[in-house]
Amino acid sequence: MKIIRASEKHTHGNQTFHVEILYPGSNLGKNDTGFLTIGRIDHALFKPPGLVPMHPHQDDEIFSYIRSGKMVHLDSTGKKEHLSNSYMMLMNAGSGVSHEENAEEDVEMLQIFMRPSENDLPPQVQFHQFETIFSENSWRLIAGNTTDSPLKLRVETNIFDIRLQEDKVVEIPEWNEKFINFIYCFNGEIKIGNETIAKSDSVIFEENLTFEAITESDLVLFQIKKDAKYSDTGMFSGNKFH
Repeated sequence: MKIIRASEKHTHGNQTFHVEILYPGSNLGKNDTGFLTIGRIDHALFKPPGLVPMHPHQDDEIFSYIRSGKMVHLDSTGKKEHLSNSYMMLMNAGSGVSHEENAEEDVEMLQIFMRPSENDLPPQVQFHQFETIFSENSWRLIAGNTTDSPLKLRVETNIFDIRLQEDKVVEIPEWNEKFINFIYCFNGEIKIGNETIAKSDSVIFEENLTFEAITESDLVLFQIKKDAKYSDTGMFSGNKFH
């Protein structure tokens, strides 16, 4: 088990757009800033009248995981959508797509940059309306490469979330030795064995662990197939430190 603390992230921004960037590979002492199929994870605070102007993406799978607030998405495919904590978006940038974002309300979210199985795939932008904002005490599949994934990733990784109430205990879903697990604590505080994981901390593990909520906690779980094929040359997910 490897823990990456919130204090190890890179902080950028201003009063309207503040972001803490997790480069998991660099925290593991690697030149590649990503970790397997995860390129990077941005924990962002975005406030009106904040605007991120039109900008390009290529060869990344970008999941906008919003937990509070609302924002407007506009992209080069002609789509304009109002995103929220129950209406989310996944951009499969492929050979290229551009977009802009405008905060309507104070937003707290993760911008998750995943690595596709190969470059230059056809670009597409997906949206999904979830029935509930939170999945209480039960893991919910939110994005992945299975047929029942609400949002489709083009790489062998599945993403789940859960809101774990205080004192509740949970195991990971469908534990399998073929997968490496990566958990990001969005909010709250959980106990794993003798370790405590707090807001913005991450933990990487292969064993079948249990998690106990010290306080009400929101968790995001990445189940990554160990031999997943992925490209590490994406515009944002392919960063390297030399």
